[in-house]
Amino acid sequence: MLSMINRVFNFLEEYIAVSLLIFTSLLVFWQVVLRFVFNTSLYWGDEVARYLIIWFIFIGSSIAVREKAHATVDLVVTYLSRRLKLIVGIVAYLVSIVFCVLLIRASMGTIENVMSFGSVTPALGIPMYIPYLAIPVGTSLMLIRFIQAIVENIRELTKLDTGEGVSE
Repeated sequence: MLSMINRVFNFLEEYIAVSLLIFTSLLVFWQVVLRFVFNTSLYWGDEVARYLIIWFIFIGSSIAVREKAHATVDLVVTYLSRRLKLIVGIVAYLVSIVFCVLLIRASMGTIENVMSFGSVTPALGIPMYIPYLAIPVGTSLMLIRFIQAIVENIRELTKLDTGEGVSE
């Protein structure tokens, strides 16, 4: 059941990220064509592209956590045993979870402020909290992925302890 939920979750993340990237690319391309060929532009194009890129970055960050694609400094970890690598990984993921929780709390405070002032985007006039929602949504997705990584490391540690894992 959990693996099916995870596959759906993976699909949705990737589908949304790819859709955002494609739509943003097409929008920016169309803006360039309009400016240089027709000497005009969409008044809302730059704003929409900016907000879509922000959403893409935060959703893409969750995918990067899942794929373990974030930049890391592993000079010391490279020389550790498999067991110690897993333990250091768990500690690093715990620190990342704390960071995610702090970022979610801070971003929710920012969203509450933006909502209380009734701020809207300059070109489209949509509520400003919608672009800001990318931060807690994307960070929450990253938080879930960090928790999954901890569970994965604990499972690998358990396999090592029971002798099921590969030798160090």
